[in-house]
Amino acid sequence: MNLNRIKENLARKSKPLRDVSRVVGLLSLVMAFFTPLASAHIDLQRAGTHVAMFEQGALGADTKKGVCGNPDGVPTGAVFTYKPGETITVSLAEYIRHPGYFRIAFDAQGYDDFVDPRWIVALDPEGRAGGCPIDGSDQCRIGDQATEGDFFNNDTVLMDNLNPHVRETAQASYTWEVTLPEVECDNCTLQIIQVMEDPAGIAHGVYNTTTQNDQNDVYHQCIALVLSDDAIEGQAANEAAMALMPKEDQ
Repeated sequence: MNLNRIKENLARKSKPLRDVSRVVGLLSLVMAFFTPLASAHIDLQRAGTHVAMFEQGALGADTKKGVCGNPDGVPTGAVFTYKPGETITVSLAEYIRHPGYFRIAFDAQGYDDFVDPRWIVALDPEGRAGGCPIDGSDQCRIGDQATEGDFFNNDTVLMDNLNPHVRETAQASYTWEVTLPEVECDNCTLQIIQVMEDPAGIAHGVYNTTTQNDQNDVYHQCIALVLSDDAIEGQAANEAAMALMPKEDQ
């Protein structure tokens, strides 16, 4: 038996496998690098308490558009009915980590009155590649993040600067107890946003809320509400919402 010939044959046969492995490895790296750029990164439905007003686009990218995300998209039909002044539990999943914070707002008639934060005060300005501000168009400011951000910037905001965090301290999900206003309405909206404070790079640059595309630095989710004195406790969600809710065995 010629051992050298056997070794040569094995080497020739294993080379294509090694080449395939290299290609698969490179593709995995590319997908891992680019996939987060298109993702919504936050989601009400997978957190299990509510379903968003609009369906998300591919990988949820449309949640950067409009004050409720995907304003030209397909409504889910999910509506939640509560009593005025009721305190409800709202959970939100953050499945791609971003530095930043959350805000919850309420509009008693539709969702026209919501206003995105106009500037940020960076949680970690030294860790924000490119600096703060990066350039003259960057609405990032140096100061006390807890007191100098653009918080409660109009009357719709109920809770602000919720769970400020950097990428390393982000959680998989967040839960808040939200007290709804003492008002009856049949077309009201609860908005939950994530204000991002990412550093400059391939995916992110200056802090910006003026566009309706992937350059916007705020993710939006909204819950369609009815507030009624006749609401029945324990029956908040309509059939459309229940059909879209995650099942217990999932």
